[in-house]
Amino acid sequence: MPLESDIAYQCPYCLEENYLGVDPSGGSQQRLIEDCPVCCRPIAFAIRLDRDGDAIVESAEAES
Repeated sequence: MPLESDIAYQCPYCLEENYLGVDPSGGSQQRLIEDCPVCCRPIAFAIRLDRDGDAIVESAEAES
């Protein structure tokens, strides 16, 4: 199993496509907050790992 998986997402603020590194050892359901590398605003992520260990962005929303 890879140590980290990169997944694409669109920033809810600046709408730029970016990539997020997800640690599969964090569990099959993950919630985290990361800053957009373009506009530096915080994004709240809900991530799910499927049966194959591939990460899927369930939501990437503006952090309030």
